[in-house]
Order: sequence, then structure tokens, then C-alpha cells
Amino acid sequence: MNPRIPRPWFAAVAAAIVATLLVLPGQPATAHQDRDGGRGGGPITPKELEFRNDMRMLWEDHIVWTRMAIVSFAADLPDFPATAERLLRNQDDIGAAFAAFYGRRAGDELTGLLREHILIAVDVLTAAKAGDQPALDDALARWDGNAVAIATSFNSVNPRHWKLAEMTAMMRDHLALTTEEAVARLTGDTAADIAAYDAVHEQAMAMADMLSTGIIAQFPHRFRGHHHHHHR
Repeated sequence: MNPRIPRPWFAAVAAAIVATLLVLPGQPATAHQDRDGGRGGGPITPKELEFRNDMRMLWEDHIVWTRMAIVSFAADLPDFPATAERLLRNQDDIGAAFAAFYGRRAGDELTGLLREHILIAVDVLTAAKAGDQPALDDALARWDGNAVAIATSFNSVNPRHWKLAEMTAMMRDHLALTTEEAVARLTGDTAADIAAYDAVHEQAMAMADMLSTGIIAQFPHRFRGHHHHHHR
């Protein structure tokens, strides 16, 4: 039998975590871009649509397998190692998608940072489940540092379209909402858990769109080229 997590302790920690990570009240402005994601209008090419959908699929996998890992971890299910392995594979997939535009070294750097993002998330879950405040503080500080490193990595390859402040807000928002989801799951607050996942999902799609929009703006020829196979 697992000892139940003391609810008051957890509620206090949850509030502290979310306050720490959500530096801005409510959603950062970056999630509310104009409806075409800042593309500037015009017809969208089949290649562009496919790419935007592929980017959404990658981040959909990211949040779905994160959720599966949280659920398995909270309940000590035997599928946790296999689920965590599948979640780590998603980080390789995301890195490969960026390598196609920014080269192998940049893709590998992002993959490494994203794998660290997942491994630190496991530390966050472990400390939270154990009720170990010092370990939790340490894991959250490392998680935030990693999020800033990911934002910096995005900004370094596309500084014009991925401003550092916007990328950092995007990543911190992702951490805060994921933390809310994990805390709700670990405390058995089902309503909050479901609401948090819905929020995570919406934010991840905004994140995917910010990333695909920035790549399309930086490499327009890769999406706007008139390839003969698109002609009737």
C-alpha cells in the first residue's frame, strides 16, 4: 500500500510551484497570435500544411506520452519503464525534425536538452510523490534551467522569428501546466487533472504553431517552391 500524500502539504507546494513557474499572470501573449499564426495571410501550400500538422503531431505525442508516464508513475503501473522509453523516443523525433532545417549538430543539441527535460520531469515526480521538499525544489530549479536552455537553443537558430523572451515564456508555460497536471494526478484531484491536461493540450498546439510558423518564415522557399508534382 502506498502511503497517501498529505494533501495540505501538496496543495501548498502546488501553489508555490505554479507561482514560481508562471512568471506572467494568465497566458503569455505568445499563445494568442493572430489566427494564421502570424504568417501574414496568403494561400497556404500543401507542403506548409503538412509541415504544420507534422509539428503538431510531434508535440501531441510529447504531451500524450508525458500524461501516460504521469498516470503510470502515480499508480506504480508496470508499464512505466516502457512508457518512459516511448516518451524519450519522442524527443529524438522532435530533434530530427529540427535537424532537417538546422543541421545534425543543432538537432542533436535539441534532442539532448529535450531528453534532459524528460529525465528531470521524472525527478520532479519522484520528489513530489515522496513528499521530499528539498529534492523537489532542486528538481524544479534544474527543470527551469533546462527550459531556459531549450528556449535559448530555439532562439539561437532563428533569432528573428523566435525571440528569446517569447520562447522562454512558452517553455515556462509548458512546465507550469505540466506540473499542475502532475500535482493534480498525484493528489487524486481528478477534475483538476482533466482540466490541466486540456490546458496542456491547448498550450502545446500553440507551441507547435509558434515553432512551425518560425521555420516557415525562415525557410519560405522550402514551402513555397513550385514543385511539378503539385500541378494538376
